[in-house]
Amino acid sequence: MSLFAIAAPVLGMALGGVQAAPAPSPLFGAFKAACYDTREFAGVAPAAKAAGWTEVPEAQADRRIATIVAKGRDAMKAEEPGASVTGQVFRKRIDGRDVWLVTSRVQSTEGWWANGCRAYDLDMPAAPPRQTLDGWVGKPPTTAAASGNATKRLWEPWKPGVTLEITYVPRDNPLGATYGIQGLVLVAKAIGGF
Repeated sequence: MSLFAIAAPVLGMALGGVQAAPAPSPLFGAFKAACYDTREFAGVAPAAKAAGWTEVPEAQADRRIATIVAKGRDAMKAEEPGASVTGQVFRKRIDGRDVWLVTSRVQSTEGWWANGCRAYDLDMPAAPPRQTLDGWVGKPPTTAAASGNATKRLWEPWKPGVTLEITYVPRDNPLGATYGIQGLVLVAKAIGGF
């Protein structure tokens, strides 16, 4: 047994109790391949396609995804009427379910911008254990919150200039009815131009 094999678990505990873990499902790898460099928005769609995501017109997306996208776009246009709002929708079949990747870029007339890359598994039956999520990210979250049985974990930063958010909303949680979101949502976002 090597010294590293002995020291790695001890070092992991000393650095916040997080030990490296594999992705909780293939969705995590497909999300990271597409969204890890969200700050460089021009590269997100090509990275998504290289990771096996298929671009689909918004009108052909699951109605729940189309509703989420429309609500987000309408809210941004109401908040920043002159801003340019662009993005794409992708689909991939993972674990026997259709999962969705939605990209977005807001460019304000004042010069600031915001990029987003979100993966949705709206039918995921249960949240991955928090230890598994923390292990996949490689560190504990900077913020963790719950609303009933819904959970949200936030890493600022995930990588320099990019924030990661992992949210799970069960079907029976009121947030799902209020916001139209249920299941697992992975979000990478970056802002700049200030």
